[in-house]
Amino acid sequence: MLRAPRLALLVSAAALLTAAGAQAQTATPYQPAGQTTPTQAAPADPNDPSTFTDEELRKYDAAITRVRAVSDTLNGAQPTPEQQAEMAAAVQDSGLEVVRFNAISRAAADNPVIDARIRAMKAPPPVPGSVAAGVSEAELTQFVQAMEKIRAVTATVQNGQATPEQSAQLTAAVQGSGLAVDRFNAIAAAVSQDPGLRARAELIGARYQVAQ
Repeated sequence: MLRAPRLALLVSAAALLTAAGAQAQTATPYQPAGQTTPTQAAPADPNDPSTFTDEELRKYDAAITRVRAVSDTLNGAQPTPEQQAEMAAAVQDSGLEVVRFNAISRAAADNPVIDARIRAMKAPPPVPGSVAAGVSEAELTQFVQAMEKIRAVTATVQNGQATPEQSAQLTAAVQGSGLAVDRFNAIAAAVSQDPGLRARAELIGARYQVAQ
């Protein structure tokens, strides 16, 4: 599973971008006497992964690809001023505020759901008319939940030989999924072969794991 790396370089990039806007936040707007400022709802926490939109994740992914292209050439060395400027420009050009960009970067490294959402958005769509194209979200959820149970059982199998009890548990996981055995097997084959369907399944699995 590819995960967005923690990039210490973003700290200095953030400093470059936030310095220019620091003075703009110090002015107090004029308010006529006798008038009060309307009560406003508290702004959304920029560090809350649940508030990241798909559009923000697309912008982040495009920018981090540019940042990685520079950072991958450093081999542990400190970036030159030109390289720092190039990485800062990637963040600035993304259309995301630096605070938001760094929040998504941290979440992509720490939160499997955010990482899976980005990969699912980038995955190619299934071929029209294929088994993968016909798998509904409900069916894929049933499949993923059954696979979680199957993995829990297979993790206890020793020497590749399941006991009768373990075999019964594996069978029960498939039968209890709500999918016919043939359909379950067809989805399993499609997930293994189609990167888009696999990415969707991984996203469902990541959400399932986080919810546990």
